[in-house]
Amino acid sequence: MATMATAVNGLEIQYDVSGAGPPVLFLNGHGSRATHWARQRRALESRYRVITFDNRPDLPVEPVYPVPQLADDAVALLDHLGIERAHVVGPSIGSLVAQEMALRHRERVRSLTLASAWAHAGPLDQITQPVLVLAGAEDTLAPPHVSRALAEALPNARFRQLPGGPGFIAEHSDRFNEALIDFLAWLGAASA
Repeated sequence: MATMATAVNGLEIQYDVSGAGPPVLFLNGHGSRATHWARQRRALESRYRVITFDNRPDLPVEPVYPVPQLADDAVALLDHLGIERAHVVGPSIGSLVAQEMALRHRERVRSLTLASAWAHAGPLDQITQPVLVLAGAEDTLAPPHVSRALAEALPNARFRQLPGGPGFIAEHSDRFNEALIDFLAWLGAASA
């Protein structure tokens, strides 16, 4: 796997692609980078095409980018890679970006996996793709009841609670990977 770069909506971003099969796009949580997904990459790349990338770099003029811009960046990367539809995984702020993608670019999103997730301010009933919402049992940033409420507000969502706190994806990566792989297999992604 080699890190590559491309211009996306006026800025250069770095991304990695490995594996073969249905594409799975990993978004980043606040302050995390593409390398955060190394364990998921290893677990999935034998069956899926795994795409990770670094969000726009923080610039002195505008250090925080709006969620719609980050969603457009993710779709532009899919365009660059020639990918029409992808399974999208988003933790924390990435969960909002994933929901934005599903609302604004619904034809590009095959499914969503949201972790440590909050509800998007948009019309959640319009997110009709299959969704897996994962929560850490001791998460204080996005408590399980918040993620459960999100799953209940989405028309086609499943909720699953895993052990751990705000860093449950890294702390319990084996459990997270198992939940994600089970969800993708349930969708029939491996043969799609």
